[in-house]
Amino acid sequence: MKSIATELTRREKEIIQAWTKGHLSHEIAAIHFISNHTVKQHIKNIYRKMGVKSKIQAALMYGMIQQKLAS
Repeated sequence: MKSIATELTRREKEIIQAWTKGHLSHEIAAIHFISNHTVKQHIKNIYRKMGVKSKIQAALMYGMIQQKLAS
């Protein structure tokens, strides 16, 4: 089974990294030149792949994954 870190696309990783910096969906859309709808679709995909139901859960899990990969 693939790890969550490798299952997320480059764009999904960019979005979750932006969350951890406190950006809102419409800000992420503007930064990456995509629609707010597209950001929300990526968010749904992130939740599904990570098995979470909130941004906080996803950001915490992603942070833990990044720490593991760094060690």
